[in-house]
Amino acid sequence: MIASKNRSSLRVSKFGVWFAILSFACSPANCWPGDGFRVLPYLQNPAEDAITIKWFSETGIPGRVSVSGDHEIAVLDSEPELASSLSYNALQPEPDAPHPALPFAHRVRVEGLRSGTSYRYRVSQGAETHASTFRTAPASNQVIRLIAYSDSETEPESSTMPPVGWSASTGSNRPDNVSRYLENQTAGYRANLEIVSGRNPDLILIAGDLVETGGEQRDWDEFWRHNAGSYGSIASRIPVVAAIGNHENFAGPGGGYSAEGANFATNKFLTYFESSINNASDPKHQGRYHRLDYGPASIITLDSSDGLPHQTASDTNHNLAGSHAPDFNPGSQQYQWFESQLADAQAKSKFTIVQFHHTMNGSGPHSVPFGHESFSGQSGIAMQVLLPLMHRFGVDVVLSGHNEMFERSEVPGFETLPNGSTRDRRIQCFDVGVGGDGLREPSPVAVNPFRKFIAHHDEPEVWTDGRLQSGGMHYGHLEMNIAQDDSGCWELEMLPVHSFPITGDGAKVVSWERRVYSDRVVITE
Repeated sequence: MIASKNRSSLRVSKFGVWFAILSFACSPANCWPGDGFRVLPYLQNPAEDAITIKWFSETGIPGRVSVSGDHEIAVLDSEPELASSLSYNALQPEPDAPHPALPFAHRVRVEGLRSGTSYRYRVSQGAETHASTFRTAPASNQVIRLIAYSDSETEPESSTMPPVGWSASTGSNRPDNVSRYLENQTAGYRANLEIVSGRNPDLILIAGDLVETGGEQRDWDEFWRHNAGSYGSIASRIPVVAAIGNHENFAGPGGGYSAEGANFATNKFLTYFESSINNASDPKHQGRYHRLDYGPASIITLDSSDGLPHQTASDTNHNLAGSHAPDFNPGSQQYQWFESQLADAQAKSKFTIVQFHHTMNGSGPHSVPFGHESFSGQSGIAMQVLLPLMHRFGVDVVLSGHNEMFERSEVPGFETLPNGSTRDRRIQCFDVGVGGDGLREPSPVAVNPFRKFIAHHDEPEVWTDGRLQSGGMHYGHLEMNIAQDDSGCWELEMLPVHSFPITGDGAKVVSWERRVYSDRVVITE
């Protein structure tokens, strides 16, 4: 992981000094020479008293971060490091050569902040500046909003390729001439993020498959165009907490899922994302699974990339072996870490949310059991081995993707309380793989006895005169709102949101609208 030390050049408490410092640091005569941002500043690893600001530049000139609030100011300089892991794929050259030179990574950890407080910040890099805001993590008794999705699978080709195939939902009266989605993946992902941005969440959770090919740098460049670049800069003000998916392990042509290729690919993920230290005894596992306590919630992220033994029912990727991916089965380091974190979260947090990529209960092509002729070699069923732990310690929500559909399953069980008694515990499991790719229909051979909602079957499309009026499978996300009700009880509300395409003549998309499927769920603690 690329990381650089910070050095604070000033920290004072007189608000008026901020304007003088800012005008000096960012005036044209005093800005550092050289080119500016490769990736705009974005937020990582929020805490009640700190946050990390990362960015990537074209040259190795230090950048400067200026932070202002009502009572304090911080000005910090970065110490750039060459991001060698962000090279273009050497296993087989990527298209569109020549490629840009390696960028430089910048990381500044801003500390000494107030809990649940909004701050302004500005980053100067070369002749360029970028200004935004952030909010520190709130205390455990504060209201929060989380947004979750997966499977954005960005790649430059999405702008020029035809839209994905789009199977009509059950009961649809769709016109016969509509067989593909109404917009391409680039437009769909952009619309999804615009709706997310308008909801002003505290965190964005991505349950894997951020990019199409983890080993192709151009796919990562495309991801950051959406999140901290020319398409939008939502990650500049909302921290992203991400899990590793199978596509982050895929090196692309020439590398595939080989150990060498997977390590090359996931090193890019680990360069971009920062999390709390998981104290793994194997240093190769740092950053691959982690926990974040944020307000009344604990968010635990696992790496479901590759289970052991290889090519058995305990394995989530039968093509991947020997990489740095940690096993998740009982007895493994990740399993033991997960158990300890669940116990601690049960004692400290109102709600426990777990995310990993491979959906363990689903209706899609990656939910076909081991040994079946339609088995994909990448089934998420192996992740069911974690259910006893999650029931025992009262997990509320599991977020996954991989099947690339919107589906909710409710898995019954019993939580063991600290006093030794038990209570009913129904885990709400979501496939939120509708970030910006896929839109798959259910597999005819996948059986999910716990399914409570799936957009493909439960939200039929309604068309009038060739225009879509409502329903259907669309790009979207899960919105989670945690607050206290009038009686003081804590509630976790879950809203399945989709970006609905408003259509004109010829089923052409003229705008997008935030809509919520009928499957609203509320958990009360």
